[in-house]
Amino acid sequence: MKLIDLVETVDSRDSFLAFLRALIEDKEEDSKEKIAPSSPYSSGVNGWQNQTISEYLESMFGWLEDSEVEEELSWKLLAKMLYMGKIYE
Repeated sequence: MKLIDLVETVDSRDSFLAFLRALIEDKEEDSKEKIAPSSPYSSGVNGWQNQTISEYLESMFGWLEDSEVEEELSWKLLAKMLYMGKIYE
């Protein structure tokens, strides 16, 4: 299952933990590319736009600021925020 599809299934603590484990594995796989890295101006093999924790957190912040999220905090929204930190520029 694709990571973005897994985000849509999050509805509880357990499903959030399953998503978080998949996100960690996705990043670990993406980081293996460091042996033969692609251009520094493109995403990694799994689409990670942000390689450092500060870039990742900045992207999560930017997505939240730009998206005008009005829903109450939920496991699903938390999963979506973490996913958007991966891809949002």
